[in-house]
Amino acid sequence: MNPLSILLDEWQQRHLLTDEQREQLETHERNRPVSLYILLRSLLYLGIVLFTSGVGVLIYNNIDTIGHTALITLLAVLTAGSFFYVYRTRVPFSWGMVENEAKFSDFALLISCTLFLLLEGYVQWRYTVFGTRYGLATVLPAVLFLFCAYRFDHRGVLSMGLTALASWVGITVAPLEVLNNNDFNDIQLIVTGVLLGAFYIGVGLGSEKKNFKKHFAFTYLLLGGNVFFIGALAGLFRSESWSAGFILPIVTGSWLFMKYARRSRSFLFLLMAVVYGYIGITYLLFETMNEDLWAFFGLFYIFGSTGAVIWFFMNYKKLLKEA
Repeated sequence: MNPLSILLDEWQQRHLLTDEQREQLETHERNRPVSLYILLRSLLYLGIVLFTSGVGVLIYNNIDTIGHTALITLLAVLTAGSFFYVYRTRVPFSWGMVENEAKFSDFALLISCTLFLLLEGYVQWRYTVFGTRYGLATVLPAVLFLFCAYRFDHRGVLSMGLTALASWVGITVAPLEVLNNNDFNDIQLIVTGVLLGAFYIGVGLGSEKKNFKKHFAFTYLLLGGNVFFIGALAGLFRSESWSAGFILPIVTGSWLFMKYARRSRSFLFLLMAVVYGYIGITYLLFETMNEDLWAFFGLFYIFGSTGAVIWFFMNYKKLLKEA
C-alpha cells in the first residue's frame, strides 16, 4: 500500500474525507503530470561528465598514435566551438537572474569551461608553456570562469571560478615547498583560507543586499563558509599557545550563519553553523580542561550535547520559522 492510501485511510477513519473526495484525490494523483525537469537536467550533467571523461581517456589512449599536436588542435576546436555556441545564444546582460530560451546554452558553457581546463592542463604538461609560474596557470581560468559566470549567469561556472581563484591565492601565498610536501597545516595557508572565506561571505552578502546577482549569494556563502570554518578549525587544531584565538572567528561565523539561515529559511546554513560551532567549542573544552575536571564534566557534556543534537533535529523548523 502506498503512502497516499495510508494517509487517505487515516483521514477517512477520522471522518475528514468522504468516499467521493477520496476518489477525486486518487484520480488526480493517477492523472497528474510528472515533471521530468530534474531528471533531464541530471542526465545532461551526467552527459557532460561522461563526455569530458571520454575526451580525457581518448587523449590518454591515443597520445602515441594521434600525436600531441592533433589532440591539442582537437581540444582547441571543441573548446572554441562550444564557446562560440554560447556566444551565439547569449541574452542581454542583467544584474538579476537571466532566463535563456536556448536550453542547452548552460550545458554548453559548462562543457566549454571543462574543455578549457583539459586544454590548458594538456598544453602545460606537454610544452610547459607556463613553466613554474603555476599562479598564472590558475589565475587564467579563474578570470575566464568568473567573467563567463557573470556574463552568462551560470552558478556552476561561478563555483569553478571561485575554486580556481582559491587555488591561485593558495599558490601565491604559500611557499612551493609547502605545497610539494602537502603541509596544509602551514599557518600561511590557514590564515589565507580564513580571509578568503570571509571575503567570499562578504561578497555573497553584499551581492544579495545590493541586488547584484543576488542569486549568486548561495554559492558564495556555501563555498566561502566551508573554506572559512575549515581554515579556522585547522588553526584551532594546531595546538599552539595562540591557537585558541581561532575560536573567535568560529563563534562569530556560526552566529552570522545562524542569523542568515533564519532569515533565508535555510536548513543547510543552519546546519553549517551548528556543526562547525559545536566542533570548535568541543575541541576547545577538551584542550583547556585538565583531566580530573574533564572526567567529571565530560560525561555531562556528552549527554547534554547529544540531547541538544536530538532537540535540534526535532525543532529546527521552529528555529527557522521564528526569524
